[in-house]
Amino acid sequence: MSEPFLIWFNGKLMAPAGAEAFGVNESYLLDRANSFGDGVFETLLVKKGEAVLLDRHLQRLYHGLHRLSIPCVRDKLSNDLQLIEPFIRKGDNFILKIVVSRGSTLFGYSSQQTSVNRLLLLQPYTVKRVDALRLMVCETRLSLQPLLAGIKHCNRLEQVLARREVDGSGCDEGVMLDHEGRVVEATAANLFIVESNEFITAPIVDAGVIGVVREFLIEDLIPQLGFSLRQEPINLARLKAADACLLTNSVQGLRQVASLQSSEGMACQWSQHALLSKLQQAYQAAVE
Repeated sequence: MSEPFLIWFNGKLMAPAGAEAFGVNESYLLDRANSFGDGVFETLLVKKGEAVLLDRHLQRLYHGLHRLSIPCVRDKLSNDLQLIEPFIRKGDNFILKIVVSRGSTLFGYSSQQTSVNRLLLLQPYTVKRVDALRLMVCETRLSLQPLLAGIKHCNRLEQVLARREVDGSGCDEGVMLDHEGRVVEATAANLFIVESNEFITAPIVDAGVIGVVREFLIEDLIPQLGFSLRQEPINLARLKAADACLLTNSVQGLRQVASLQSSEGMACQWSQHALLSKLQQAYQAAVE
């Protein structure tokens, strides 16, 4: 890591900014999130001393804990967030990552007699305005698992494998399909398309993550702007035929897609779309 960073583990500051090494305890080393992905996490953008859409991130995190039957640590996490306030008050931009796991064990999947662990990481971040993304279709497919769909659990191997495809392609992001060939999301973003000035996004039922920005757009911003939206299945043919394509991510915000590339080559190209530009402007105003 080239940038200075801060790490808190169970309320204790473990690494000051710029530290090259820091002491770790047994609980940190044996955390089940590291071994099994047994936990949930949130990645937030901090701007001008405020964590963007914090309440929505915490709501998703608590929902994920409930789904995984991990005890809720609302009060402790609230205290943890108070610890970072002196560091973010400077007004700089940061990325904040919150990880809550079931606890620590040495061997085996059994989780009896564990105590919940909390990890917070804070790192300075330069906001990059990137648009006109180049998108590819990933070969890695998302598994169908309704018990885990929607939540941001710590097992992200499918996204890791898909991102390796993207990194070797020259593209910016990758579309991930489920095993029935339906478009679900990108490797680290939700996906919207525009058809005849109407927004369409895929329902997150059996696979994928219900993104915080995605929900903010669906529940608040798009209705406020008077735009129409439907949640419907999207296949590759429908994606290629769309008037425009948008990716949403908590750190990157809203980004328009310029092209889609498949294994056969360039599948389609999109120009900047006025409807997406209006939505982007409204989102920037809402989170400033």
